[in-house]
Amino acid sequence: MIFHFPPKKADVNDNTFLVVENTFFAKFKRENTTTTKTVFLTQDTLVFILRGNKHLHIDNETITVNSNEIIFLRKGIYAMAEYFEEGLNFEAILLFLNPQTVWEVISEYGLNISHAVSNARFLKLSTNKIIEIYKEQLKEYFTDNSLKDKGILLLKQKEILLYILKTMPLPQTMPFWSSVLSTSAENLTYTVEKYLFQKLSLEDLAGLTNRSISTFKREFNTIYGSPPKKWINLKRLEHARLLLNNTQETISQISDQCGFDNSSYFTRLFKNTYGLTPSEFRTNCST
Repeated sequence: MIFHFPPKKADVNDNTFLVVENTFFAKFKRENTTTTKTVFLTQDTLVFILRGNKHLHIDNETITVNSNEIIFLRKGIYAMAEYFEEGLNFEAILLFLNPQTVWEVISEYGLNISHAVSNARFLKLSTNKIIEIYKEQLKEYFTDNSLKDKGILLLKQKEILLYILKTMPLPQTMPFWSSVLSTSAENLTYTVEKYLFQKLSLEDLAGLTNRSISTFKREFNTIYGSPPKKWINLKRLEHARLLLNNTQETISQISDQCGFDNSSYFTRLFKNTYGLTPSEFRTNCST
């Protein structure tokens, strides 16, 4: 199961989230048991580890982040786990970056974003005295109601972004900024094909490519010559046929692996497309 994070709707009783005017700004995360979850980050996120270590599985790589490091994560799907010493809690603050704020900071700084394709998923940096002070300040925003102001919080985001831009070597950070802000056609195709078999909505995919849903649909149709839902379903069905023919996975398992919301919808769509149910298709292939 994939967890949308931050969630689509705020829980007014969950004070671990910093939410102002229906906008998620941050999360104070504390864990006392080791857990592993597959998470869909719906916003670009800056993670500050306060205690313990975080392990992130990114593509075929495992990244470990400790309290002496910070990590930017490009919105997308990650497998995450938290680790800590016995008797202690894992603690971290996750800062959800407002897309418009990122654009404004980049523009104010005068950074010329490269148009070259960049698929950088993360940027890990060492902390220093200034960043450690910033981490401690962020904790106050969860308890001091006078700080729970949208304008103040947006400025707080700008502060850390500008600091990193002005103090970290650009050759080290540029691929990540390019990836975060990219609206290229290559970015769209990379994202669609990377998450083809994940249970993401068209709205989710549009957000990952920094586009509105209407722009995403229009550009998708231009690139692929087909509406996105139709093309995605066809590619998923083609993959399902391969699995039906070459594995012993159940219909439900194949439906899930191909990114369909449920096996009933998968079966109906499969029959409408190929004239056979998945079970009938598998039986025909085996005879």
